[in-house]
Amino acid sequence: MHVLLDGHLSAAENMRRDELLHDAARPIVRLYGWQPEAVSLGNSQSEADIDLEVVREYGLDVVKRGTGGGGILHNAVEITYAVVLPIQHPRLTTNITESFGLLSRGVVNALRALELPAELESMPDRTRDALCYVRIQGTNVMVRGRKISGGAQRRTKWAVLQHGTVIFERDDARIARVFRADPGLIEAKVTSLGLEGITPTREKMIEALVAGYTDVFGPLEPITWDALAQSGFERAPSNP
Repeated sequence: MHVLLDGHLSAAENMRRDELLHDAARPIVRLYGWQPEAVSLGNSQSEADIDLEVVREYGLDVVKRGTGGGGILHNAVEITYAVVLPIQHPRLTTNITESFGLLSRGVVNALRALELPAELESMPDRTRDALCYVRIQGTNVMVRGRKISGGAQRRTKWAVLQHGTVIFERDDARIARVFRADPGLIEAKVTSLGLEGITPTREKMIEALVAGYTDVFGPLEPITWDALAQSGFERAPSNP
């Protein structure tokens, strides 16, 4: 299995790369950021779920994800992960909750290595808020009862793709305006590394995530996008 450390890319390019990885059923952990900052919407959402005037005011990109879940404001300091596994991977089951747990486990491991009491959310009653941060869906990584990382998944006949983020700093004012949300609700339900009293560098957090996913899947072999492209990866036909 590979790990791809991709830096900061545009919203459109980030989603293009994740779709290519999914279509090729490439077993991989991809870690990346967003430049410019962006709003990503779940595949069942529309732009009606956000305030487009506020989005333009902040100079944000808007992109639709191939995965589900609610909308996310991706700021410059967060880390986003995408994990792809072929559907026949021996660790995958047909149980959606179990697969979320498996693909989120690297984040839990990373946060625990940084001495945060991270755990997977266990909530039977789901909500469908437009804002991903405040949804209850049984797929979140929690610290002391508040969400620090969410997960959204896409499962096809050939592969599973899961997206998630690690929140470095909570951006209440912008989130509330973009999603027309209650700042008090965000404060009550969402935390961040900074609010939990730790301030790892981006490099340190990436190192912890790579180690966390290594604990889940075994050794991860580094690869670059250029190496994938040179192998003809981007020209590979999609699955039916």
